[in-house]
Amino acid sequence: MKKNILWWLLLIGIVFKFTLFIFSHKYYFTRKFDPQFFGRLYSESQYVKGQLSEGGIGDDGLYAFAGYYYLFQGGDVSSVNFEHPPLGKYLIGVSIFLFNNENVINIIYFVFLLLVSYKISKIILRDSLLSMIGIGILSADPLILDHTLRSLLDLPFTLFFTAAVYFFLLSFKKNKYIFLSQLFWGFAFSTRFFPSLVLIYAFLFLLQFFYRKKSLLLFCYSSLLIPLVYLISHASFFFYHPSIIEFLRHKKWMLSWFAGSTVVIGNIWRNLFTGWYVDSTGKLQINQYWTVILPILLVLAITRVRKDFIRKDRIYILTVYGVSILYLIYLTFLTGGLQKFFMPIYPLIVILALSNISCIIETCKRRIIVKSRVKS
Repeated sequence: MKKNILWWLLLIGIVFKFTLFIFSHKYYFTRKFDPQFFGRLYSESQYVKGQLSEGGIGDDGLYAFAGYYYLFQGGDVSSVNFEHPPLGKYLIGVSIFLFNNENVINIIYFVFLLLVSYKISKIILRDSLLSMIGIGILSADPLILDHTLRSLLDLPFTLFFTAAVYFFLLSFKKNKYIFLSQLFWGFAFSTRFFPSLVLIYAFLFLLQFFYRKKSLLLFCYSSLLIPLVYLISHASFFFYHPSIIEFLRHKKWMLSWFAGSTVVIGNIWRNLFTGWYVDSTGKLQINQYWTVILPILLVLAITRVRKDFIRKDRIYILTVYGVSILYLIYLTFLTGGLQKFFMPIYPLIVILALSNISCIIETCKRRIIVKSRVKS
């Protein structure tokens, strides 16, 4: 009974706090999208004039303009912001179409991210109250909240990534969910390019091979949804360039751009543990979104190692742990180490940390009971 009351109190608190946050930043969600302003901003930016540009355009402005350009003007996805896949920007365009504002869709992302994270928590933790505590931690994260105010790609990418993991977990009970998992991996890859998908896919393939061999072919067939979604999101490219050769050249161009991105090996660990990171110019910068809870959660999550991990009934936590570790390896060696790159696995890290805390508490309880019995 007490747990139910606490659960409802936490839910009410989360809803109240987020509602208050939205109202205190309502300008971001009520201002009307001005295509002339964003068009002028882009035409005078570094992306058009290069070093001759007197002003610049931020990522949020760039993605907002790209979303409008793609959806309303039927623009070529390779002409504006070719560096990132187009799906996330199309969705920004959908937000402009439905709400005349580029940011309102972020509220939807935020709510569904919490919902999917809660569902995963229930599978791993098997405790509604502990799962709601995890949602409370997520909902209060400064970086996630900041991304609800801006038309960026990281929030939808995090939602799609988390949803793909969730439906993969469900597929261990019902095969049909593997299609949804692959679909969301396709959405994630069509929103942000992340090479770690190769490692994650290989890991999920091995899980299928060792634990669900009968469904291995289904897993392989359904994985075709990933490139299919990716190609569909580039439909306008094929309208302007009806050639698969041109598409491959375009992707080679995109990969060469990514290869030139700044990589600071291990920078993500400095960032997450200290709140300081080395930027692209080599200078040490403070992370304004850092909180002391980040290193605590990370330590608790990655030390969540148990001998029973390989048991079939522990497949859920093995999946979440494996995906998180592989993504952390990618962040360590192939990124600049900004905290926003950590966002896709942050919900999983919170869940793993709470799982470890739960195990520690249970172990302590058992030891106390054993000692009391010995004394008696």
